[in-house]
Amino acid sequence: MSRTDTPAVPHATSAPLPAAPAALLVVPFDTLVDLDNEVAAEAALSRAVERHPARIVVVRVRSRVVTPQALRILLRTATRTVPGGVLCVAAEYPAARRVFHLTGLVRPLHVAATVPGAVRRVSGDRVPRPPRPRVPARPPSALGRAWRREGGPRGRPSATRH
Repeated sequence: MSRTDTPAVPHATSAPLPAAPAALLVVPFDTLVDLDNEVAAEAALSRAVERHPARIVVVRVRSRVVTPQALRILLRTATRTVPGGVLCVAAEYPAARRVFHLTGLVRPLHVAATVPGAVRRVSGDRVPRPPRPRVPARPPSALGRAWRREGGPRGRPSATRH
């Protein structure tokens, strides 16, 4: 039997087309990143992003503290998304979001409080907030001015003359 007679030998054809990336991938990022575990945390996050390609990758930060090492990891991982893909961050604690605001990374990393909010930020769909009711500015009442002129609650006259 020759090699060409065996049905188990695959024919030389073109490589299979890669599957289209998924629309959304949510990756939890629970660890408090420091110098000791920075390499392991980055490897885990990069592995998740590379194994499951998606157009929108949401990294869900579930710690109250975001360290400079975690910020570096997120910035490097943002470059590893699929071509045309975007990485965004959902940080549920206000202290963590404050770090992103202070460092100026809110816009580049599309930071939001929730996963749906982060997806809306990336897609550009802004949900209009209801307008705040306007409260008219009230001038102080005449009674209040007189009360302050007379020295307040103790009845002492003020030192300055009006």
